[in-house]
Amino acid sequence: MTETGLTPEVGAPPRQLLRFLAVGGVSYVVDAGLLWVLARPVGMALPLATTLAFATSFVVNFSGNRLVVFPGGGPVGRQVLRYVVVVLVTYLGTLAIVLEGTHLGAQLLVAKTVAVALSAVFNFLVGRRWVYR
Repeated sequence: MTETGLTPEVGAPPRQLLRFLAVGGVSYVVDAGLLWVLARPVGMALPLATTLAFATSFVVNFSGNRLVVFPGGGPVGRQVLRYVVVVLVTYLGTLAIVLEGTHLGAQLLVAKTVAVALSAVFNFLVGRRWVYR
């Protein structure tokens, strides 16, 4: 067993993966729900609405992952800095996918869901191996 509690042969324990998916699900509802409210009923510009929704879900996701999915890691300051790097990468990807997807005719939440799915895979792998260590 490694210092992260993972066995190299198996990868992530099933409970850890399920917790990650649960935290991600809550984060998605916060992110996509706020995006829809800000962009549609409120009428906020899509780049700003996407940014605000993403920033809000940042807090929900980091806190949930640190406390529930990857507890007992390193110092919180180091984890936050590493998470910010990951978020910058996923933010740029999310913004590009949402803007380009809607420009090409995809529905807003379809484009957002594609972005979230791709980000989730990246976030789990990087979170487990780098951010929350």
